[in-house]
Amino acid sequence: MSAHSSSSENSSSIWSLLNKVIGTILGGVVLLWVLAFVAEGLGSLRPKPKAENLSTAAAAPAAPAADLPTLEVTIKPDGPSGMAFDTKAISAKVGQKIKLTLNNSHPLPLPHNIVVGKVGTKDKMTAIATAGMTLVDKGFIPDSPDILAHTGLVQATKSETIEFTVAAAGEYPFFCTFPGHFMLMNGLITVQ
Repeated sequence: MSAHSSSSENSSSIWSLLNKVIGTILGGVVLLWVLAFVAEGLGSLRPKPKAENLSTAAAAPAAPAADLPTLEVTIKPDGPSGMAFDTKAISAKVGQKIKLTLNNSHPLPLPHNIVVGKVGTKDKMTAIATAGMTLVDKGFIPDSPDILAHTGLVQATKSETIEFTVAAAGEYPFFCTFPGHFMLMNGLITVQ
């Protein structure tokens, strides 16, 4: 009879092991799904546009910009801590060239930059800023296809100007990617 109980114990340990393996696999799949959801945010719940629609939209020509003047905007750190931009909203026309200057003239000696995302990337702002948090040698700016233009890291009392063209209507986010700054130092360029 003891041989029967030993066989029973072996089969229950095999089932126990299988249950642990299956549980671990299922737990891993659920963890990956949760991490993907956190990385994509609520945008991961929206249906993705078809690839043909994306290529058509990307190929749409911009309105002629020859008669539009260059839009010149200067942005400075603002507030007591210097952790906000003095300009949060910029309006431009489709096809307009923008000359954007970051003038880091706040009395507190904090470095800042301005990163301009491509149209429709507002929901990716956190991911872009987070990806740059450890890139000290790159001025905290990651390599991302979602970035339209950016300044370097601008030290206190310095300024830097970038120029770019907004080719499509929509919202272009801009923000500082110095670690922790993007939550307060951000704004939108609205293009019509």
